[in-house]
Amino acid sequence: MDEDLSSLIASLKLGTEFHLPYYVVHRTPTEEIWDLKEQIGRGGFGSVRKEELRRHATTSSWVSTTRPTVRAVKFMRKVQDAPSWNYRAELEAIVKFSQPEYDPHFVRTFGWFEDEQSVFLAMENLPAGDLEGFKNSSPAPLTELDTTQIVRHLIGGVRHMHENGFPHRDLKPSNILISSTTPSWQVKIADFGISKQTMQGVTRLDTTRRFGTLGYMAPEVLFHRGGNQGNNNGRIAYTMSVDIWAVGVIAMTLLLKREIFPGVGDLAGYIYQDLPLDFSRPDGPALTRRCREFIAQLLDPDPVLRPTSTNALSHPWLTGVEIDDREVLEIEDDSETATTSNDTIVYSDTDIRRFRAIQLDNTLLSKSFQDIRFEITRFYFLRSENGIDIESSAAHSVWTSSERVNKILNKGFLLSQGNVVLFFSVLRSRNFCGVARMTSVLDWENTDPFWVEDFWEGRFTLDWLTHTELSFDLVRHVPVRESTPGFRAVTCYDGTEISRGSAFELLRAYSAEERRHRLGVT
Repeated sequence: MDEDLSSLIASLKLGTEFHLPYYVVHRTPTEEIWDLKEQIGRGGFGSVRKEELRRHATTSSWVSTTRPTVRAVKFMRKVQDAPSWNYRAELEAIVKFSQPEYDPHFVRTFGWFEDEQSVFLAMENLPAGDLEGFKNSSPAPLTELDTTQIVRHLIGGVRHMHENGFPHRDLKPSNILISSTTPSWQVKIADFGISKQTMQGVTRLDTTRRFGTLGYMAPEVLFHRGGNQGNNNGRIAYTMSVDIWAVGVIAMTLLLKREIFPGVGDLAGYIYQDLPLDFSRPDGPALTRRCREFIAQLLDPDPVLRPTSTNALSHPWLTGVEIDDREVLEIEDDSETATTSNDTIVYSDTDIRRFRAIQLDNTLLSKSFQDIRFEITRFYFLRSENGIDIESSAAHSVWTSSERVNKILNKGFLLSQGNVVLFFSVLRSRNFCGVARMTSVLDWENTDPFWVEDFWEGRFTLDWLTHTELSFDLVRHVPVRESTPGFRAVTCYDGTEISRGSAFELLRAYSAEERRHRLGVT
């Protein structure tokens, strides 16, 4: 737990007098009396009761100024039979994501208190209940419009969690509370009982145990079946990709009003017998192609091929807009500050905004990318007019660019102590055509003969990590950096540096493309 979060948790602890089973008293510093009411929920790691405020108190600086008079209090025993459960980890997650910067994706907390046996979390009360109850009481499946709103909110919350190194690992309708319904749905993620913050981008878990709820559990968790067979195969079962699978099941469940994988055999049939997903609906119009395509991507049996949360948020089914086929600008700018073109995209949802290095999970990358140290590596784009330069570079493991670009790359190499990764593209083919690691500083005295006629000077050596081609169409959602979400990586200038998160998104796409080639998937 980081120091700031630890301080925040300490500041939210409520001094409490227990007068069970009738009421509790807080002094923080003024007095609050909360009357205990009926139980309103129960989960695998605790129960939830309703409490009503009899007297007000001072609020903390970041809690809403409108003090609730009704709250939901989750109480959890400190000793649990489940060896995976850690109430301190759940407390950490709830407090962290209760802060305003993550609103409105998570259920908010107003403090916590404890006795010798239990920990109590005081949270906002959402009378509409959870998605499980709504689904069961609704006479018909949800419409696509309603479901897109729910899924957009849900993936937005998942993205926040993944950016901060938290997989949820037990997403299901009963863990998703309803803040508002049609015509403007808003849902909030709750119950972090088995969420655990990752260390260095990978969940450090005992891979002999399974986590989650049957029916929403990713296949790699049940069967230890990962895309990187023979390469971290046990570890891949616990990556953040399990949450993407769960969202896909939730979306399909809401749209069809039935369980998708009610038993292990149903899931095994889909995974091992290649049985297709059944999108038939008992009521309402058939699901659109966009919808079926989106859910199929989330429910790819191979975790390497599933989209990241950021990628998923850019899908047309959620945004309502298609990215057009405007030509990539071929503008060369001599200024060292030039970083992007004017080719912008406006998304209907702002969740595309941010990429953070903390979300990076090397386990889901191809083996050739797994030793990239994202915390110190700098990433750049290099463009070519044709593939001949790329072929020459691959044959000789060298590269050169214009003087301006060479200076940028050389500076990056020196500042990062030799940790520079380059993405190469060929504009005419509209493909990225490889990824390489820069392995030397610029040799300004020697220029390889096949580049002299271009009036370029100098060279540096490369170690090519992949020569796989990656279509621009697969990565058009990736921005140059998080501060400029409208500017796409596929349209940037030669020598542009991109953020680590954007680089990771490209490497995920490369890894998936290599995986498809090996499997012969089109």
